[in-house]
Amino acid sequence: MTGEERSVVVQAGGLRLRAVVWGRPDDPTVVLVHGNGAHAHWWEPLVPALVPGWRIVAPDLRGHGESEWPAAPAYRITDFADDLAAVIAAQAAGPIALVGHSMGGRVALWYAGRHPAQVRALGMRGARFNRVLPEGAARYRGKPTGVRAGRSYPSREAVLAAFRFVPDEPGVPADVVATLAAHAIVERAPGDWTFRFDRGVLSLDGDAAGDLKQVLPRIASPTFVASGRDSWVLDARARADVVGALPRGEGHEFPGAHHFLLSHAPAVGRVLRRFLDAHRW
Repeated sequence: MTGEERSVVVQAGGLRLRAVVWGRPDDPTVVLVHGNGAHAHWWEPLVPALVPGWRIVAPDLRGHGESEWPAAPAYRITDFADDLAAVIAAQAAGPIALVGHSMGGRVALWYAGRHPAQVRALGMRGARFNRVLPEGAARYRGKPTGVRAGRSYPSREAVLAAFRFVPDEPGVPADVVATLAAHAIVERAPGDWTFRFDRGVLSLDGDAAGDLKQVLPRIASPTFVASGRDSWVLDARARADVVGALPRGEGHEFPGAHHFLLSHAPAVGRVLRRFLDAHRW
C-alpha cells in the first residue's frame, strides 16, 4: 500500500521532527499535515493516487508519531506552524501544495495565510476554523487527565487492540487500521506499551489561534474544502460557509464522517489528485 518511502529528520526549535517522504525528487511537492493524535502514516492510503506525479512530504507534528515532545506542553498553532516551516524549508526548495486534515487543516490555513507566495494550492479536510472552546474541544478530545504519557498496556497485542478513531469512523479497511495502529504505538520499557502521542496536545484550551475564519478571505491560492457527509465536526452548512469566505474556494462532500480520507481513501485520492493536477505549476 505504501510504495517507496523514506524517513527524514528535521531540526525545528530544538526538537527533532520526523517526516515521511514518498515520490520522485523532481515532482512538485505536496505537504500533508495530519490531525490531533494522529501521525504521518494517516496519509498512506492516499499515496497510490498521488505518486508518481507528486512528491509527498508528511511530517509527524511535535508530540506525535516519532517526533520529539517539547519539555513542557507547547501546542499552540504558532508552535505547529513554526515546525511546519522548518520541515518545508528542509524538504521543499520551491513552491508547494499544502493539505491538512482536522487540526492539520487549521495549521495549513495559518501557514498559507502567512506564506501566500509559497503555497500554490491549499486543501483542508474536516477542519473547523472557529475559536476552539473548552466545551467543544471536550466533545472530541475527551477529559484531560494532566498526565502526558498514555495508559500502559502489557503487550503489543493489547495496545493494538485498544486503537480507536476519535470520533469513530465506520468502514475503514482492516489493513489500514492495522497500519495506523502499528505506527501509533511504542514500547517504553519491557512490557510497557503505549500510544506514542503526547496527551498534552489534548488540552481543552485549544491552539490559541482564535477565530481562523478571518484568515479565509486573505487566501489567494485555489483552496479545496472537503468533509464527510456524516461528520458533525464540519457539516455541510459549515463547509459551505468556509467555501463562501474563500476567494477561490471549492467544496466537496464525501461519504463517511470525520475521518473520511481513511474510510473512502480511493475516492478522496482521485479527487485530490484532480485538484492538485489542475493547479500544478
